[in-house]
Amino acid sequence: MKAENINPFILSVTETFEHMLDCRLESGAPTCVPEDSNQPDIIGVIGLSGTAQGIVALKLPVNTALAVVGKMIGAELRSVDSSIIDGVGELVNIIAGNAKVKFAGHSISLSLPTVVRGGIYKLNNLSNTVWLTVPFKSELGEFAVSVCFKAEVSSQKEATHASVSCG
Repeated sequence: MKAENINPFILSVTETFEHMLDCRLESGAPTCVPEDSNQPDIIGVIGLSGTAQGIVALKLPVNTALAVVGKMIGAELRSVDSSIIDGVGELVNIIAGNAKVKFAGHSISLSLPTVVRGGIYKLNNLSNTVWLTVPFKSELGEFAVSVCFKAEVSSQKEATHASVSCG
């Protein structure tokens, strides 16, 4: 995955948390994994299609999800209910929507968000891609964003450009 393909997602997460939640973030080093095996408590997933394809996953421990969604709606939340699920879905939708407009030269459509909870599922990446996961820390808690992304290559020259090494 080219670094330029993850940067719009990192920027979108940072902008969303700063503008919508008045919360500053500290991002960690991105890590590459061939398949996603370590699932958090709550995950919001959205698909990308068009001239680029991908999956964006917002991964939140329960305490972080409660704090983030609570701040979004201006209430103290103590347990996972439909408002948490809806809030995580809306948040991943905003992050993916903000990121898609940062891709110059691409026409990207978003799927509807899906939110899952628990540890009995596995996210599969697109073929010939890896998950690139970026951890974040904030006053609302820690979380991560994972992306698998592939852009259609319009020429062989583009295909030989450097990409993030995952091996």
